[in-house]
Amino acid sequence: MPTAVIVGGGLAGITAACELADAGHRVTLYEKRPFLGGRSYSYTDKATSTEVDNGQHVFLGCCTEYIALLDRLGVRDRAYLQKRFRAPVIDKVWGTSVLRSAPLPPPLHLGPSLAGYRSLSPVEKARAVWAFTRIQSLDRAKHPELDDITFAEWLRRNGQGPHAIASLWNLIVQPTLNDDASRVSADLALMVFQEGFLRSRDGANVGWAKVGLSTLIGEAARRYIESRGGEVRLGEGIRGIEIEGDRASVRTDSGTVEADTIVLALPPQNLPDTLPRSVMSDPFFARIRQIETSPIVNVHLWYDRPVWDQRFAAFLNTPVQWVFNKSRLWNLDGPGQYLDISLSGAHDYIDMPTADILQLFTKEIFALFPASRGADLTRALVVKQRAATFSGRPGIARLRPTQRTPIANLFLAGDWTATGWPATMESAVRSGLLAASAIRQTSLWTDTKVVAA
Repeated sequence: MPTAVIVGGGLAGITAACELADAGHRVTLYEKRPFLGGRSYSYTDKATSTEVDNGQHVFLGCCTEYIALLDRLGVRDRAYLQKRFRAPVIDKVWGTSVLRSAPLPPPLHLGPSLAGYRSLSPVEKARAVWAFTRIQSLDRAKHPELDDITFAEWLRRNGQGPHAIASLWNLIVQPTLNDDASRVSADLALMVFQEGFLRSRDGANVGWAKVGLSTLIGEAARRYIESRGGEVRLGEGIRGIEIEGDRASVRTDSGTVEADTIVLALPPQNLPDTLPRSVMSDPFFARIRQIETSPIVNVHLWYDRPVWDQRFAAFLNTPVQWVFNKSRLWNLDGPGQYLDISLSGAHDYIDMPTADILQLFTKEIFALFPASRGADLTRALVVKQRAATFSGRPGIARLRPTQRTPIANLFLAGDWTATGWPATMESAVRSGLLAASAIRQTSLWTDTKVVAA
């Protein structure tokens, strides 16, 4: 039986481990933290006894491999997916609109809600429809230069002004690519609109976990791997990777571990401390150092009574980006209400003192939700993730490595590797599948050589 060591217990590592275990590999997964999930995790807030996600993670209908992972682990019933895309947009100046999918073929399915979208002028709406048509017909594979410009630049070239970019396009780009349209690759942003909105009318349906992220994935993944003869070592990281010739081995506190294959499912910024310096100087690995990161900040607020009745909404003309009503999403009991404000591409807030963040956003909630003016804020938390995701800046496609490396038995996994997707849970799962596929292909090629000999 071939052996595989997976280093890192996030979604990429979990997926690679499950896939290889099903393919007959004896899998050992190392995760330095005492739980699985990587950057998709939750913890219990002792003050409220509530499970708190490190950030509000949503998925879309187009995230087919992530949904398949939930099915594989038997936890699909713990997640919810809209039957039809619907997203309220609350504009502090122009009022509330709802973006939704109509029962029409793309891009016509967006037409009715765009017609009633209060944040755009009639001219801006017409230009937006034209841009959607242009995106739908664009063959990105024939235009690699799209990775060299920002999405804002592409939008400007296609008739979209600053107001339209801020009031429509950035609503989708900021949460999916974790940065502003002026900072991200046009190619990645266009991919989001093609896959999410224009391939089918259900691609943008919004989904979320009905429980904390650790409850959703962690224990189910561990059971799945162990039931197939694998081993999950929580709270046990590795000391590094050793290279001898074209083979890698894992150095742990208890000694060196040899394996037929090794998958590093770690963030890119962790690789320089994991791989030998001589390996990191190789051009394949050296480019990984150039991958930048983008921050996320979440503001968690508990009120003593309900202050808002919607499940979630996007916001305009306010520092608030998206608000998620966790009390409704999770069907929490109690007279109070738990809200999560999600701030993507949070460059302006990552170094702001917590007290200032709370003062700013509680004031905004006070202005946006009139019912909050008679409520008491009973608990507040700010969760900062400085390196939450890789930054999808122009040129990122040249920096993202394949899952197969120049070292024969060493493979990479992670949402930042070459999946074609932005830094999402879907990209993480796809990277694990790609790594496992590359391993199986290598094993088949090796076995064929041996038989032929």
